[in-house]
Amino acid sequence: MQAIPRLALLATAVALASCATGGRSPSGFLSNYQQLDGGYGTADAVSTFVKPGADLKKYDSVIIEPVTTIVATPGISLEVKEQLAAYLSDALRRQIAGELRITSAPGPTTLRVRTALTDVIEDQKAGTPVMTIHPSPSASLSGSIGSAPVAAFVSNVSFEGEILDSVSGERLVASVDHRLGAKREASPQTSWTGVRSGVNQGVVRLRDRFMAVRGR
Repeated sequence: MQAIPRLALLATAVALASCATGGRSPSGFLSNYQQLDGGYGTADAVSTFVKPGADLKKYDSVIIEPVTTIVATPGISLEVKEQLAAYLSDALRRQIAGELRITSAPGPTTLRVRTALTDVIEDQKAGTPVMTIHPSPSASLSGSIGSAPVAAFVSNVSFEGEILDSVSGERLVASVDHRLGAKREASPQTSWTGVRSGVNQGVVRLRDRFMAVRGR
């Protein structure tokens, strides 16, 4: 696991933003954030990007990078972050890798997928963002959320993801959904199963965009 204090995170974001057109997402996870369009600020609040003329049919394998969480809400335990990361990791393998072979080696017909869950979004006051990379997350919680603060946090979680060429690093598809949590309206009585379903939707949107361009 890796945690980055706020000052280090912001410094990294500023440094990288200077090298990328359009700056970074509020969480600092996605670069060239202004490249995404089509929905941010609307009731749906889903922003997407597809590289014009991208040939996605040539790809037959995918590298799935470890899920990242970037959390600014105070008091959210590593166990909760791991729970969300495990849901996202599982969704990636079921939704995206079902069409492609999972690999760990870059190549000319291999994609790379980066994803994150975050509560750091535009115009939202937050505490100190902590970035955590989850190499092998496990979902150990069951039943209901049982906590009002955790339910409020879950209700504010957003999805960020992109699909890149594994050799050049060029972005082919990207998607941000700032309404994942708001659509769930989680409460202490909400089940973790329901949270899993909500997290899955971000991956479904990214996959659907990819498959539409791929022509399937």
